Amino acid sequence: MKASELRSMTREELDHEVRELREEEFRLRLRRPTEELPNALRLRAIRRDIARIQTILREDKLGLIQLPKKSQGETKKAETKPEKKALAKNSAAKKKTSTKSKASTTKNTTANEASKTKSRSVKTSKGRK
Repeated sequence: MKASELRSMTREELDHEVRELREEEFRLRLRRPTEELPNALRLRAIRRDIARIQTILREDKLGLIQLPKKSQGETKKAETKPEKKALAKNSAAKKKTSTKSKASTTKNTTANEASKTKSRSVKTSKGRK
């Protein structure tokens, strides 16, 4: 795929294309040891296409190029469904509460790990002379 074709695609389309290419690469890599591939150079082409797309996505992130946005028809369809917005708000509220509990769990885990390492160091130092 040419870079000029990729630059005319939106970010979502490029992400979708990368996912498809990675799946194809995975399938080909699994088939390679067991059977002969019809086009052995396809793996190389896939890797290069993935790198080309990632380069374009990075250029967009850094502001070197401007990828096209979603078409106006797609954005109008998304705005006409208020149910999705309400669901998004509810899920955002749930995420906030779940991150608080995860933070406390992480603190407890790190405290337990620290106490384990202290006890290990004490055991090993007693055995050596």
